[in-house]
Amino acid sequence: MIDRSRIGFCTTPSTVTVDPWRVKLFCQAIGATDAAHWDLEAAQRLGLKGCPVPPTFLKALETDHFTSASLLQLLQVPVRSVLHAEQSYEFLQPVYAGDRLEVKRTITDIYDKREGALSFIVVGTEFCRDDAKVCESRQTIVARNSKEVGKP
Repeated sequence: MIDRSRIGFCTTPSTVTVDPWRVKLFCQAIGATDAAHWDLEAAQRLGLKGCPVPPTFLKALETDHFTSASLLQLLQVPVRSVLHAEQSYEFLQPVYAGDRLEVKRTITDIYDKREGALSFIVVGTEFCRDDAKVCESRQTIVARNSKEVGKP
C-alpha cells in the first residue's frame, strides 16, 4: 500500500516561462495547424492579445516543474507498475506564449480499488500568473500493486 501520509504533499512553487518556440514545436508534434498558437500576427487577426497555448501544453510545464516520475519516487512506487490514467484541465484565464507562470503540484488523494490490487494517486497542479490562478489540472495515476500486500 502507498503511504497515505503523503496526501497533501505540495511541491515548492517554481516559475517557468512559456517559451514560444517550444509551443510551436509542441504544435508540430501534436499536429495542431492553427497558426495563432505560434504566429503573433495570426493571433492578433483573431482579436487575441497573444498566442494562446494548446491546453495540453501545460503538461510539459508540469514536467519542467516536478515530474510525475519524481512524485512516484517520493511515494516509492516503481514507474514500471503505473499507468497515466487521466488528465483534465480547468482554464480560468487564457495562457499565452511568453507568460511567466508559477507552478505547484499537490498529491490530493490516494485510494485503492479491487481489494488493493490497484492504487490511484490523484495529483493537482496549479498554474498562476501574477498571483492569479489561470489553470488547474488534475491527473490520476494508477499503480498496479504486487500480489504481496504492501508492495507496489
